Amino acid sequence: MGVAPDVEMARQAAFERARQGDSRALGELLESFRPYVRVIVHALRDRRLQGRVDDSDLIQDAFLEAQRSFPDFRGSGLSELAVWLRCIVVRTSQRTRRHYAETDKRDLAREQVVDELAELAADSGSSPSATATRHEEAARMAEALAQLPEEMQQVLLARHVDDLPHATIADQLGRTEGATRMLYLRALRRLRELYRS
Repeated sequence: MGVAPDVEMARQAAFERARQGDSRALGELLESFRPYVRVIVHALRDRRLQGRVDDSDLIQDAFLEAQRSFPDFRGSGLSELAVWLRCIVVRTSQRTRRHYAETDKRDLAREQVVDELAELAADSGSSPSATATRHEEAARMAEALAQLPEEMQQVLLARHVDDLPHATIADQLGRTEGATRMLYLRALRRLRELYRS
C-alpha cells in the first residue's frame, strides 16, 4: 500500500549500502524521502519567515544534517529511519527559526513557535513501534501526495496543513471558490487512489 514494490526495494537496497558507508547510496536514500520531508517542512512553516526562508532551504539543511548524523543512526529499518529523519527535520527547522528569532529579537509570542516545534519532536505517549508505524504511513501518504499535479498538492496542503478556508485558497490560486472546492475534491479522490494502490 502506498509505496510501489520496486520503489520500496530500491530504497531498502540503498539503505543497506548506506549502512556500509556508501555516501552515494545515502544521498539516493534521503532523496527518496523528499516528499515526506517536504510535507513536514510545510507543516512546520512559519508564515512570518516567508520570503526569507524557503522550504527548499529547510529541506536541504535537514538532508545535510542527516548525512552528517547518519553514522550515529542506530535503527534497523526504513520505518525507524523515517522517525529519525522527522526528528532531524524538526530540529533543523527549529534551529533556523531560532536564528531568525535572535536576529530579529522577536517577542515572546513568536518564541513560542520554536517551543511548539520541540514538542513535535518528542512525540510522547506512543510506543516506539506505534510511532514508527505512524511515520511510515505518513511517508507513504507524502509520496502519494508528491505524485499529484502541483496545484492539487497546493490545495490539499493549504486545506489540511495550513487549515485555510476555501475562499483564501481560491485567492491564492487565482480561482473562484467553487472551482477551488472542485479541485480540492478531485485532489482528495486522486490522493486516496494513489495511497491505496
